[in-house]
Amino acid sequence: MSLPIPPSSPVPSSSPKGSPLLTYIHAKFREVFGEPYSMLELDSQWSLRSAPAAPAIFVLVNGSYEKPAVWIFDPYAAENVWRTSITSNDEVDTAIKEIQRRVASAAASWQPV
Repeated sequence: MSLPIPPSSPVPSSSPKGSPLLTYIHAKFREVFGEPYSMLELDSQWSLRSAPAAPAIFVLVNGSYEKPAVWIFDPYAAENVWRTSITSNDEVDTAIKEIQRRVASAAASWQPV
């Protein structure tokens, strides 16, 4: 689904800034999408491409202690910015499914020039 990306430092589970939910989000996203393309403190960003030359779908996990959020920036969709606050483990799975749906849709619509 995504191209290889450079490794990044994992979010420590004992981080005083991170919450158990944020640690879970990062663990699940790494399991499904690999290492983030970029990290800044508790924020992580993935660049997902359906093909090597295809425009990337950018995914940002905004690492707030109380309410982490997932943002999707999708150049293929009419609603090209999607965001949601994550308050439970089930919502993490919902966000992952939305990202996978968008990557699959991009793969189906991508026409190399």
